[in-house]
Amino acid sequence: MSPLIRRIVAAHSDMVTPFVCAAAVSAQFVAGKATRDALYLANVGITSLPVMVALTSAFSIAIAVFVSRRLRSVSPAVWVPVAFIGTSIVLIVAAALFPHAPRAAAILVYLETSGVGPLFGSGFWLLIAERFDPHTAKRRFGQIAAAGTIGGLLGGALAERIGATFGLATTMLLVLAALSVASAWQARRLAATASSISRARIAPPSPRAHADERSTALRIVTTSPYLRHVAALVLLGTAAAALVDYVFKAEAVATLGHGPAMLRFFGAYYAVTGVVTFALQSALARTVLEKGGLTIATGAPSIALAAGGLVGMVIPGLGALAAVRGGESVMRSSFFRSGYELLFTPIPKAQRRAAKSLIDVGADRLGDALGAGVVQIVLLVAPAVVSRTLLAATIVCSVLALVAAAGLARGYVATLQDSLVSQGGEVSPNLFDDFGSQTVHTPMLTRSGIANPSALSMASMHVLDGEVSDILALRSRDRARIVEILRREEGLAAALVPHALSLLAWDQVAPDAIHALKKVAEEHVGQLTDILIDPNQPLAVRRRVARILSICVSQRACNALLLGLDDARFQVRFQSGRSLAELLEKNRRIGIDKDHIFRLVTREASVGEGVRESRRLAHIFSLLSLVLPTAPVLFAYRGIQSHDPWLKGTALEYLDSVLPPAIARRLQPGVLALS
Repeated sequence: MSPLIRRIVAAHSDMVTPFVCAAAVSAQFVAGKATRDALYLANVGITSLPVMVALTSAFSIAIAVFVSRRLRSVSPAVWVPVAFIGTSIVLIVAAALFPHAPRAAAILVYLETSGVGPLFGSGFWLLIAERFDPHTAKRRFGQIAAAGTIGGLLGGALAERIGATFGLATTMLLVLAALSVASAWQARRLAATASSISRARIAPPSPRAHADERSTALRIVTTSPYLRHVAALVLLGTAAAALVDYVFKAEAVATLGHGPAMLRFFGAYYAVTGVVTFALQSALARTVLEKGGLTIATGAPSIALAAGGLVGMVIPGLGALAAVRGGESVMRSSFFRSGYELLFTPIPKAQRRAAKSLIDVGADRLGDALGAGVVQIVLLVAPAVVSRTLLAATIVCSVLALVAAAGLARGYVATLQDSLVSQGGEVSPNLFDDFGSQTVHTPMLTRSGIANPSALSMASMHVLDGEVSDILALRSRDRARIVEILRREEGLAAALVPHALSLLAWDQVAPDAIHALKKVAEEHVGQLTDILIDPNQPLAVRRRVARILSICVSQRACNALLLGLDDARFQVRFQSGRSLAELLEKNRRIGIDKDHIFRLVTREASVGEGVRESRRLAHIFSLLSLVLPTAPVLFAYRGIQSHDPWLKGTALEYLDSVLPPAIARRLQPGVLALS
């Protein structure tokens, strides 16, 4: 093994099992589809295909409902490998049956591949979803899908070579049985690693997760707007693909006839689409997901079908239709797969296990049935213009699927927020108070020309005005007299405010001074602002002024604290951020420039000032809470510091999803370093 290969394997050692399993499952599925198409079209015929699709869809939906109901308490680590072994037995039976009853064998293979096959893919991705947190999944799912594409490419090439060399369906069926056994073995290995990672989690299940376990799969899907959008996307996208698939296969039969040529054609077709898929997946999948978002990634097949449908109506022939059908297949296996599987990662495990199989298989097969029904109606009503009519219907379904995809990004963020809350437990609204004011010992300011005010004679004090007497008392070093004035119920007179402000530098009376100044803070925002932004004032005074302003509710106070966020001293910025969060909680009508806050967040992540890194992280999240929903930000703050990989990954993925891409890219390295 070369040093380069060894380095690659070492860097991705945790991914070897998912890669190999993805390749094995895809090889079995793609080779199975090529064999299914060739056997069915050659031995049963194209005219019965719509009815067969509808029957297979009903069969598949029944299996999906059974799995979602009966196997929810059974881990996919158990039933996925068992299902692959069962498939290998069915394929061996079909191989033995084919020489005597080819039509029955072809139908059996069709039922197995189209009726049960999608459940295997869903089970595989369930295993993957339980292995990776949402943030890691975004980086890894494209790679896993690419490994699956390589496997599919090999499976298509295998079908084409066996068809060209042997021309025997029996041989291919036995090869498929062997691939099913290999897939079962790899799925079991993958399940073992996923289980060990799951056991490492420290977060207890939430009450909501227990409630989800008691809900039926159909109820979970129908009561969740997010999952309804996902189901609609799958149903409409599959219906559109089924319509163009019929047109494509009908043209293939008319052009190629029956026999080994059909198997070679479909083997080559799946191999070519596999090559193109891998190329796009490797070069663009992650870029499309990060820059285009979930809407573009999950809507890519529908975009390809809408555009391809127009092309197919203008340019007839097998080549054009192969390009249209292949374009949808390439988009679905590359961009769509990377985005679609990510949609399920923030969903609680019990809810995901129930809903995913129902959507992956049930909604998918229902889409097939819908497409088959439309095909049957068109064959009866407009047999002379079947291709053009079905391509027009394909365009309509694709546009509707794009509408469903448009709502997924917002639902995904909301699901991430719910996941943060359900995983995070209870978080105090004053989470950032863990990093309270530090004591800074600063000499008492003396702005008076009196060297020792306490030495004034009592006679002189008696003749002074009461307010002047209070000023002199505040300027004295007599803590008892100072505290007595600061604790008066009526609050400080305007003339006393500047002198009380100077007391903020004296730690022994600072708490009382803060309490007294908070009573009159709104009326003296101007003075407080002047002190806050004056770099010549002691640091203790300025950061305590920032905390005093937290009692205010006005835009003027908000503007003062925004100035504090630009200060050169971190402690002033930190306290200003905390106070702004409290002020905004009391008055949601306060105006804050989101872009300005994002710029401050980016700056804080890159500043190398010598402060405790935990305080830096707290400040970053207090800033984010000013412009993002407060509760999810607090839970994300906890998640970033958590030892639970799922909670941390969910927090990071939430930040990636709600922040502008440019900000997220610059912020993430700093946040990761601080966590």
